[in-house]
Amino acid sequence: MLSRRKSPPSLSYLDPSAEFEGTLKARGQVRIDGRVKGAVLVEGDLEVGPKGMVDGPLVQARNIQIHGTVKAEVVAQEKLVLSKTAQVEGDIRAKSLDIEPGATFIGRSHTGEIKALPTPGK
Repeated sequence: MLSRRKSPPSLSYLDPSAEFEGTLKARGQVRIDGRVKGAVLVEGDLEVGPKGMVDGPLVQARNIQIHGTVKAEVVAQEKLVLSKTAQVEGDIRAKSLDIEPGATFIGRSHTGEIKALPTPGK
């Protein structure tokens, strides 16, 4: 009997020399080391590398790790991690939030079950 192998989750990568303008939508894992001007909507996990920059209205994913610069509302359905090199300006919502010493965060934070949190823009 033939068995079906579960395909590994896809990885989308924006390298340091790349620039993207518009709404970035992806499934699986996404790593941004370049620049994005616009919304980032990921059905999976997102990592913004140390040189990555996002400037937009919304960044949304299941789990988010930020090592670079984000100027947007950030919504993580599960865990949001701001590393010591992170610079975040905007409100954040997450089920779980970790902020390492050295991270810069300007905005409001809401943690807990996402369903119980206020909706974006309200």
